[in-house]
Amino acid sequence: MIVLPVALVLVPMVAWLCARRFMPRFSATATGVGLGLVISPVSFGLYGTYFLGPFGIVTGMIGLVSLLFHGAPGFHITRFLGLVPPGVVEGISHLYIETANAIVWGVVYGVLGLVIDHVRRSRVAL
Repeated sequence: MIVLPVALVLVPMVAWLCARRFMPRFSATATGVGLGLVISPVSFGLYGTYFLGPFGIVTGMIGLVSLLFHGAPGFHITRFLGLVPPGVVEGISHLYIETANAIVWGVVYGVLGLVIDHVRRSRVAL
């Protein structure tokens, strides 16, 4: 179960490779969107490695810090929209929260990638 969220790391790598080949001017944008779509589940998967022993403690702590940062917007958005009931988050509520996180962080990292692409293009023109 832990391997699946951590395997999502392949999504931004594939986005980068495809963008480099088919739209090189927007490679950072595509990579940023791909990273934003999976950053919250990957953080959750890294946090799950905490219970795997000595190696898992380091990756688990990295996942915990990342999850505390990347998990909050989706939770607050779904609570505001009434999709998550008050109390313990369980069941289908995780899907709602992760979907909201994917939208939020996909936009944020995509815009950051767009800025990077813009800076690269303006520097190349020198």
